[in-house]
Amino acid sequence: SDLTDPYKMLDMSKAVDRLVQAYLSNEKICIYADFDLDGTSGLSILDVSLKKIGFTNVIYYQPKRLAEGYGFHPSAVEELSSQGVRLIVTVDVGITSFAAFEKANQLGVDVILTDHHLPVTDDQGEEKLPQAYCVVKKKKKKDESGLGYLCGAGVAFYLIRALKRKFFEDNALP
Repeated sequence: SDLTDPYKMLDMSKAVDRLVQAYLSNEKICIYADFDLDGTSGLSILDVSLKKIGFTNVIYYQPKRLAEGYGFHPSAVEELSSQGVRLIVTVDVGITSFAAFEKANQLGVDVILTDHHLPVTDDQGEEKLPQAYCVVKKKKKKDESGLGYLCGAGVAFYLIRALKRKFFEDNALP
């Protein structure tokens, strides 16, 4: 009861609505997570929770540390698209991966970006964000949620809280 309302996070409603759409259409979803402890924990939170909610077409991807390195990679987006993925949810990765978002947009793959890392800034100090379907959590001046301390797994937890509320409290299912 003491947890902050997840819908105070920027773009949370847009992310939840897109996940509901994916659920109703049985779209193939990929959880794309960093390979570290934070990313792996967030991946587990999303994977287990989505399946318990009733999502049946969920896969996950973690880049191989030595072969691919850190990041959200265009080649992985291309491979996932070829496997029929129409929606990617990133965990703990992606805020600086502009090329991967360009590739996703070219291929018609929506990406919900959840990341707690700082975005790139331009010469005037303005934040530059990738062209994601939505960016659920970013350290940004406009974010008044009070949740700036969350790690990637924490952002994943809040996304599930919001989705669960939509499905079960707001009776979003047919």
